[in-house]
Amino acid sequence: LNSIAGHFQDTDFDYNWANGEPELRGEIANMFNRHFYPVVPVKADDIVVTNGCTSAIEMLAFAMCNPGDHVLIPAPCYGSLDNDMSLRARAVATPVKLPLEEAMTVSQISYFERAIDDIERMGGRVKALFLMSPHNPLGVSYPREVLRRFFEFCRRHNLFVIIDEIYALSVFDRSEIVTPFESVLSWFDLDSYIDPSSVVVLHGLSKDFGLNGFRMGWMLSPWNKDLLKVVTSYAQFGYRPSYTDRLISKFLSDHHFIDSMLKNSQRLLANNYAHAVEFFDIHRIQYIPCTAGHFVWFRLPVKACTNTLLSLGLIKELDVSKTKWTVENEMIVWQHMVCEKHVFMPTGQAFCSPEPGWFRLTFAICKEQLDLALERIGNMIK
Repeated sequence: LNSIAGHFQDTDFDYNWANGEPELRGEIANMFNRHFYPVVPVKADDIVVTNGCTSAIEMLAFAMCNPGDHVLIPAPCYGSLDNDMSLRARAVATPVKLPLEEAMTVSQISYFERAIDDIERMGGRVKALFLMSPHNPLGVSYPREVLRRFFEFCRRHNLFVIIDEIYALSVFDRSEIVTPFESVLSWFDLDSYIDPSSVVVLHGLSKDFGLNGFRMGWMLSPWNKDLLKVVTSYAQFGYRPSYTDRLISKFLSDHHFIDSMLKNSQRLLANNYAHAVEFFDIHRIQYIPCTAGHFVWFRLPVKACTNTLLSLGLIKELDVSKTKWTVENEMIVWQHMVCEKHVFMPTGQAFCSPEPGWFRLTFAICKEQLDLALERIGNMIK
Protein backbone atom coordinates (compact mmCIF):
# COMPACT_ATOMS: atom_id res chain seq x y z
CA LEU A 1 0.00 0.00 0.00
CA ASN A 2 2.82 2.44 0.76
CA SER A 3 4.26 1.84 -2.71
CA ILE A 4 0.90 2.74 -4.25
CA ALA A 5 -0.32 5.66 -2.19
CA GLY A 6 2.61 7.00 -0.23
CA HIS A 7 3.29 6.73 3.46
CA PHE A 8 0.56 5.33 5.68
CA GLN A 9 0.52 5.61 9.45
CA ASP A 10 -0.50 2.86 11.84
CA THR A 11 -3.63 4.81 12.79
CA ASP A 12 -4.74 4.76 9.13
CA PHE A 13 -5.57 1.09 9.58
CA ASP A 14 -7.75 1.63 12.65
CA TYR A 15 -11.45 2.40 12.80
CA ASN A 16 -12.03 6.11 12.43
CA TRP A 17 -14.07 8.43 14.65
CA ALA A 18 -17.68 8.25 13.46
CA ASN A 19 -18.15 12.01 13.82
CA GLY A 20 -14.76 12.91 12.36
CA GLU A 21 -11.21 12.66 13.67
CA PRO A 22 -10.66 15.38 16.35
CA GLU A 23 -7.82 17.11 14.49
CA LEU A 24 -9.97 17.24 11.35
CA ARG A 25 -12.90 18.77 13.23
CA GLY A 26 -10.48 21.24 14.76
CA GLU A 27 -9.30 22.36 11.32
CA ILE A 28 -12.87 22.64 10.08
CA ALA A 29 -13.59 24.83 13.11
CA ASN A 30 -10.56 26.98 12.20
CA MET A 31 -11.91 27.38 8.69
CA PHE A 32 -15.30 28.49 10.02
CA ASN A 33 -13.66 30.94 12.41
CA ARG A 34 -11.55 32.52 9.65
CA HIS A 35 -14.20 32.79 6.95
CA PHE A 36 -17.71 32.67 8.46
CA TYR A 37 -17.16 35.28 11.21
CA PRO A 38 -19.07 33.44 13.96
CA VAL A 39 -20.22 35.44 16.98
CA VAL A 40 -18.88 32.67 19.22
CA PRO A 41 -15.79 30.81 17.97
CA VAL A 42 -16.66 27.40 16.54
CA LYS A 43 -15.17 24.42 18.38
CA ALA A 44 -14.43 20.89 17.20
CA ASP A 45 -17.23 19.54 19.40
CA ASP A 46 -19.77 21.66 17.47
CA ILE A 47 -19.16 19.63 14.30
CA VAL A 48 -20.12 16.20 12.96
CA VAL A 49 -18.32 15.07 9.80
CA THR A 50 -20.27 12.90 7.35
CA ASN A 51 -19.89 11.15 3.98
CA GLY A 52 -20.79 14.29 2.07
CA CYS A 53 -23.67 16.65 2.73
CA THR A 54 -26.04 14.10 1.20
CA SER A 55 -25.45 11.88 4.23
CA ALA A 56 -25.77 14.88 6.56
CA ILE A 57 -29.17 15.79 5.09
CA GLU A 58 -30.32 12.18 5.29
CA MET A 59 -29.26 11.90 8.95
CA LEU A 60 -30.95 15.17 9.87
CA ALA A 61 -34.19 14.13 8.17
CA PHE A 62 -34.06 10.84 10.07
CA ALA A 63 -33.43 12.65 13.34
CA MET A 64 -36.02 15.40 12.90
CA CYS A 65 -38.88 13.65 11.10
CA ASN A 66 -41.23 10.76 11.52
CA PRO A 67 -42.30 8.93 8.35
CA GLY A 68 -44.60 11.20 6.36
CA ASP A 69 -43.47 14.44 7.98
CA HIS A 70 -42.76 17.30 5.58
CA VAL A 71 -39.70 19.47 5.04
CA LEU A 72 -40.49 22.72 3.22
CA ILE A 73 -38.02 23.90 0.56
CA PRO A 74 -38.16 27.10 -1.53
CA ALA A 75 -38.32 26.21 -5.23
CA PRO A 76 -36.52 26.24 -7.56
CA CYS A 77 -34.31 24.06 -5.41
CA TYR A 78 -31.68 21.34 -5.41
CA GLY A 79 -33.59 18.41 -6.91
CA SER A 80 -31.87 15.53 -5.10
CA LEU A 81 -33.30 16.58 -1.74
CA ASP A 82 -36.27 14.29 -2.34
CA ASN A 83 -34.03 11.20 -2.35
CA ASP A 84 -31.88 12.52 0.48
CA MET A 85 -34.87 12.93 2.78
CA SER A 86 -37.18 10.12 1.71
CA LEU A 87 -35.23 6.92 1.14
CA ARG A 88 -34.51 6.08 4.78
CA ALA A 89 -36.21 8.78 6.84
CA ARG A 90 -39.35 8.57 4.65
CA ALA A 91 -39.76 12.29 5.14
CA VAL A 92 -41.48 14.26 2.39
CA ALA A 93 -39.35 16.92 0.69
CA THR A 94 -41.97 19.52 -0.22
CA PRO A 95 -40.97 22.24 -2.70
CA VAL A 96 -42.83 25.51 -2.29
CA LYS A 97 -42.89 26.92 -5.80
CA LEU A 98 -42.27 30.65 -5.94
CA PRO A 99 -42.38 33.24 -8.72
CA LEU A 100 -38.76 34.08 -9.50
CA GLU A 101 -39.36 37.75 -8.79
CA GLU A 102 -40.29 36.83 -5.21
CA ALA A 103 -37.59 34.23 -4.56
CA MET A 104 -35.47 36.68 -2.56
CA THR A 105 -38.21 38.83 -1.05
CA VAL A 106 -40.15 38.70 2.22
CA SER A 107 -43.41 38.26 0.30
CA GLN A 108 -42.55 34.58 -0.20
CA ILE A 109 -43.35 33.85 3.46
CA SER A 110 -47.05 33.92 2.57
CA TYR A 111 -46.50 30.95 0.25
CA PHE A 112 -45.00 28.99 3.13
CA GLU A 113 -47.87 29.90 5.43
CA ARG A 114 -50.29 28.57 2.81
CA ALA A 115 -48.20 25.43 2.33
CA ILE A 116 -48.18 24.60 6.03
CA ASP A 117 -51.93 25.29 6.27
CA ASP A 118 -52.63 22.97 3.34
CA ILE A 119 -50.46 20.18 4.79
CA GLU A 120 -52.03 20.42 8.24
CA ARG A 121 -55.53 20.55 6.75
CA MET A 122 -54.78 17.19 5.11
CA GLY A 123 -53.62 15.76 8.43
CA GLY A 124 -49.90 16.13 7.72
CA ARG A 125 -47.17 17.70 9.78
CA VAL A 126 -44.24 19.96 8.87
CA LYS A 127 -41.04 19.48 10.87
CA ALA A 128 -38.37 21.57 9.15
CA LEU A 129 -37.45 24.23 6.62
CA PHE A 130 -34.48 23.67 4.30
CA LEU A 131 -32.66 26.74 2.94
CA MET A 132 -29.59 27.16 0.74
CA SER A 133 -27.64 30.38 1.04
CA PRO A 134 -25.97 31.06 -1.33
CA HIS A 135 -28.83 29.55 -3.31
CA ASN A 136 -28.72 26.62 -5.71
CA PRO A 137 -29.63 27.17 -8.55
CA LEU A 138 -30.12 30.97 -8.33
CA GLY A 139 -26.57 31.75 -7.18
CA VAL A 140 -27.49 34.56 -4.78
CA SER A 141 -27.54 34.95 -1.00
CA TYR A 142 -30.69 35.55 0.97
CA PRO A 143 -31.07 39.12 2.26
CA ARG A 144 -30.88 39.32 6.03
CA GLU A 145 -34.47 40.53 6.31
CA VAL A 146 -35.74 37.48 4.36
CA LEU A 147 -33.82 35.11 6.62
CA ARG A 148 -35.18 36.92 9.66
CA ARG A 149 -38.74 36.41 8.41
CA PHE A 150 -37.99 32.74 7.74
CA PHE A 151 -36.66 32.33 11.29
CA GLU A 152 -39.75 33.98 12.74
CA PHE A 153 -41.96 31.74 10.59
CA CYS A 154 -40.14 28.68 11.94
CA ARG A 155 -40.45 29.90 15.51
CA ARG A 156 -44.22 30.36 15.07
CA HIS A 157 -44.59 26.82 13.76
CA ASN A 158 -41.93 25.15 15.92
CA LEU A 159 -39.79 24.04 12.97
CA PHE A 160 -36.14 23.13 12.61
CA VAL A 161 -34.10 25.14 10.09
CA ILE A 162 -31.39 23.44 8.03
CA ILE A 163 -29.23 26.06 6.33
CA ASP A 164 -26.93 24.70 3.65
CA GLU A 165 -24.03 27.15 3.23
CA ILE A 166 -21.99 24.87 0.97
CA TYR A 167 -21.30 27.70 -1.53
CA ALA A 168 -20.34 30.22 1.16
CA LEU A 169 -16.69 30.40 0.06
CA SER A 170 -17.61 30.67 -3.64
CA VAL A 171 -18.97 34.22 -3.34
CA PHE A 172 -17.28 36.06 -6.21
CA ASP A 173 -19.09 39.40 -6.17
CA ARG A 174 -18.74 41.39 -2.95
CA SER A 175 -19.58 44.80 -4.37
CA GLU A 176 -21.75 47.14 -2.34
CA ILE A 177 -24.67 46.95 -4.75
CA VAL A 178 -25.35 43.23 -4.20
CA THR A 179 -26.75 41.36 -1.21
CA PRO A 180 -23.79 40.11 0.82
CA PHE A 181 -23.51 36.57 2.13
CA GLU A 182 -23.85 36.45 5.91
CA SER A 183 -23.52 33.11 7.64
CA VAL A 184 -26.15 32.49 10.28
CA LEU A 185 -23.21 31.85 12.61
CA SER A 186 -22.43 35.57 12.45
CA TRP A 187 -25.85 36.68 13.72
CA PHE A 188 -25.36 38.18 17.19
CA ASP A 189 -29.15 38.50 17.65
CA LEU A 190 -30.23 35.11 16.27
CA ASP A 191 -32.08 34.24 19.48
CA SER A 192 -34.30 37.28 18.95
CA TYR A 193 -35.96 35.54 16.01
CA ILE A 194 -35.67 31.81 16.66
CA ASP A 195 -34.49 29.34 19.27
CA PRO A 196 -30.90 28.71 18.02
CA SER A 197 -31.17 25.04 19.05
CA SER A 198 -33.51 24.69 16.05
CA VAL A 199 -30.79 25.73 13.60
CA VAL A 200 -28.22 23.50 11.84
CA VAL A 201 -25.58 24.66 9.32
CA LEU A 202 -24.19 22.48 6.51
CA HIS A 203 -20.93 22.82 4.60
CA GLY A 204 -18.36 20.50 3.02
CA LEU A 205 -15.59 19.83 0.53
CA SER A 206 -17.61 19.28 -2.63
CA LYS A 207 -18.29 22.81 -3.87
CA ASP A 208 -15.97 25.46 -2.42
CA PHE A 209 -12.99 23.09 -2.54
CA GLY A 210 -13.93 21.09 -5.65
CA LEU A 211 -13.30 17.80 -3.84
CA ASN A 212 -16.64 16.07 -4.31
CA GLY A 213 -14.91 12.72 -4.87
CA PHE A 214 -13.67 12.69 -1.27
CA ARG A 215 -17.29 12.47 -0.05
CA MET A 216 -16.88 14.66 3.00
CA GLY A 217 -19.35 17.14 4.42
CA TRP A 218 -20.12 18.40 7.89
CA MET A 219 -22.98 19.72 9.96
CA LEU A 220 -22.56 22.31 12.65
CA SER A 221 -24.74 23.33 15.57
CA PRO A 222 -23.08 25.10 18.50
CA TRP A 223 -26.57 25.42 19.97
CA ASN A 224 -27.85 21.82 20.04
CA LYS A 225 -25.43 19.21 21.35
CA ASP A 226 -28.26 16.67 21.83
CA LEU A 227 -28.96 16.71 18.09
CA LEU A 228 -25.25 16.27 17.37
CA LYS A 229 -25.17 13.24 19.66
CA VAL A 230 -28.07 11.70 17.77
CA VAL A 231 -26.53 12.17 14.33
CA THR A 232 -23.16 10.95 15.65
CA SER A 233 -24.87 7.66 16.51
CA TYR A 234 -26.16 7.48 12.92
CA ALA A 235 -22.70 8.32 11.56
CA GLN A 236 -21.45 4.93 12.75
CA PHE A 237 -23.21 3.46 9.71
CA GLY A 238 -21.11 5.60 7.36
CA TYR A 239 -17.53 5.75 8.57
CA ARG A 240 -14.97 7.44 6.36
CA PRO A 241 -11.47 5.94 6.06
CA SER A 242 -9.06 7.14 8.74
CA TYR A 243 -6.61 7.99 5.98
CA THR A 244 -9.11 10.39 4.35
CA ASP A 245 -9.70 12.28 7.59
CA ARG A 246 -5.95 12.61 8.16
CA LEU A 247 -5.31 13.75 4.59
CA ILE A 248 -8.03 16.42 4.66
CA SER A 249 -6.96 17.55 8.11
CA LYS A 250 -3.47 18.16 6.75
CA PHE A 251 -4.92 19.89 3.69
CA LEU A 252 -7.04 22.28 5.78
CA SER A 253 -4.21 22.95 8.21
CA ASP A 254 -2.27 24.87 5.54
CA HIS A 255 -4.21 28.08 6.17
CA HIS A 256 -2.11 30.20 3.84
CA PHE A 257 -2.68 27.83 0.93
CA ILE A 258 -6.41 27.42 1.64
CA ASP A 259 -7.01 31.16 1.88
CA SER A 260 -4.98 31.80 -1.28
CA MET A 261 -6.74 29.00 -3.16
CA LEU A 262 -10.18 30.30 -2.24
CA LYS A 263 -9.26 33.82 -3.32
CA ASN A 264 -8.01 32.52 -6.67
CA SER A 265 -11.10 30.36 -7.11
CA GLN A 266 -13.38 33.34 -6.51
CA ARG A 267 -11.42 35.37 -9.09
CA LEU A 268 -11.79 32.62 -11.70
CA LEU A 269 -15.49 32.23 -10.96
CA ALA A 270 -16.01 35.97 -11.40
CA ASN A 271 -14.19 35.93 -14.75
CA ASN A 272 -16.12 32.97 -16.13
CA TYR A 273 -19.45 34.31 -14.89
CA ALA A 274 -18.79 37.63 -16.63
CA HIS A 275 -17.89 35.73 -19.81
CA ALA A 276 -21.09 33.66 -19.71
CA VAL A 277 -23.47 36.56 -19.07
CA GLU A 278 -21.80 38.67 -21.74
CA PHE A 279 -22.89 35.95 -24.15
CA PHE A 280 -26.40 35.99 -22.68
CA ASP A 281 -26.62 39.77 -22.99
CA ILE A 282 -25.48 39.71 -26.62
CA HIS A 283 -28.09 37.07 -27.47
CA ARG A 284 -30.80 38.63 -25.30
CA ILE A 285 -31.12 35.54 -23.15
CA GLN A 286 -32.93 35.98 -19.84
CA TYR A 287 -30.93 35.02 -16.73
CA ILE A 288 -30.84 35.66 -13.00
CA PRO A 289 -27.79 37.79 -12.08
CA CYS A 290 -25.78 35.88 -9.50
CA THR A 291 -23.00 36.58 -7.04
CA ALA A 292 -21.95 33.14 -5.81
CA GLY A 293 -21.67 29.51 -6.80
CA HIS A 294 -20.60 27.79 -9.99
CA PHE A 295 -23.62 28.28 -12.24
CA VAL A 296 -26.19 30.68 -13.64
CA TRP A 297 -29.94 30.13 -13.95
CA PHE A 298 -31.17 31.11 -17.42
CA ARG A 299 -34.09 30.62 -19.76
CA LEU A 300 -33.48 29.42 -23.28
CA PRO A 301 -35.36 31.52 -25.84
CA VAL A 302 -38.39 29.72 -27.24
CA LYS A 303 -36.48 29.74 -30.55
CA ALA A 304 -34.41 26.84 -29.18
CA CYS A 305 -37.63 24.96 -28.57
CA THR A 306 -39.12 25.58 -32.02
CA ASN A 307 -35.84 24.83 -33.83
CA THR A 308 -35.50 21.54 -31.96
CA LEU A 309 -39.09 20.46 -32.57
CA LEU A 310 -38.80 21.38 -36.26
CA SER A 311 -35.55 19.43 -36.67
CA LEU A 312 -37.18 16.38 -35.11
CA GLY A 313 -40.31 16.68 -37.26
CA LEU A 314 -42.53 17.18 -34.24
CA ILE A 315 -44.05 20.42 -35.51
CA LYS A 316 -44.53 22.09 -38.89
CA GLU A 317 -43.63 25.63 -39.91
CA LEU A 318 -47.25 26.64 -39.46
CA ASP A 319 -47.02 25.64 -35.78
CA VAL A 320 -43.98 27.78 -34.93
CA SER A 321 -45.89 30.86 -33.79
CA LYS A 322 -48.03 28.75 -31.44
CA THR A 323 -45.14 26.82 -29.86
CA LYS A 324 -44.40 27.54 -26.22
CA TRP A 325 -42.27 26.09 -23.48
CA THR A 326 -43.97 23.15 -21.79
CA VAL A 327 -42.64 20.49 -19.45
CA GLU A 328 -42.72 18.00 -22.31
CA ASN A 329 -40.93 20.36 -24.73
CA GLU A 330 -38.29 21.11 -22.12
CA MET A 331 -37.39 17.42 -21.90
CA ILE A 332 -37.31 17.05 -25.67
CA VAL A 333 -34.94 20.02 -25.98
CA TRP A 334 -32.77 18.72 -23.15
CA GLN A 335 -32.44 15.26 -24.71
CA HIS A 336 -31.59 16.82 -28.07
CA MET A 337 -29.06 19.12 -26.41
CA VAL A 338 -27.34 16.21 -24.66
CA CYS A 339 -27.47 13.60 -27.42
CA GLU A 340 -26.94 15.81 -30.48
CA LYS A 341 -25.23 18.98 -29.24
CA HIS A 342 -23.27 17.19 -26.48
CA VAL A 343 -23.99 19.92 -23.96
CA PHE A 344 -25.25 18.82 -20.57
CA MET A 345 -27.24 21.31 -18.49
CA PRO A 346 -29.81 20.23 -15.88
CA THR A 347 -33.36 21.17 -16.73
CA GLY A 348 -35.65 23.34 -14.70
CA GLN A 349 -37.65 20.22 -13.87
CA ALA A 350 -34.61 18.84 -12.05
CA PHE A 351 -34.85 21.88 -9.73
CA CYS A 352 -38.66 21.91 -9.35
CA SER A 353 -38.83 25.07 -11.44
CA PRO A 354 -42.21 26.85 -11.30
CA GLU A 355 -42.11 27.34 -15.08
CA PRO A 356 -40.54 25.39 -17.98
CA GLY A 357 -37.70 26.53 -20.20
CA TRP A 358 -35.17 27.28 -17.47
CA PHE A 359 -31.78 25.58 -17.28
CA ARG A 360 -28.70 25.74 -15.07
CA LEU A 361 -25.41 26.43 -16.84
CA THR A 362 -22.26 25.58 -14.92
CA PHE A 363 -19.53 28.07 -15.82
CA ALA A 364 -16.90 26.69 -13.41
CA ILE A 365 -15.06 24.92 -16.21
CA CYS A 366 -12.08 25.81 -18.36
CA LYS A 367 -12.61 28.75 -20.73
CA GLU A 368 -12.25 26.59 -23.84
CA GLN A 369 -15.02 24.23 -22.76
CA LEU A 370 -17.24 27.13 -21.73
CA ASP A 371 -16.76 28.82 -25.10
CA LEU A 372 -17.64 25.59 -26.89
CA ALA A 373 -20.79 25.11 -24.82
CA LEU A 374 -21.89 28.71 -25.40
CA GLU A 375 -21.27 28.39 -29.11
CA ARG A 376 -23.47 25.32 -29.28
CA ILE A 377 -26.20 27.01 -27.25
CA GLY A 378 -25.98 29.97 -29.62
CA ASN A 379 -26.46 27.65 -32.61
CA MET A 380 -29.69 26.37 -31.08
CA ILE A 381 -31.30 29.83 -31.16
CA LYS A 382 -30.23 31.02 -34.59
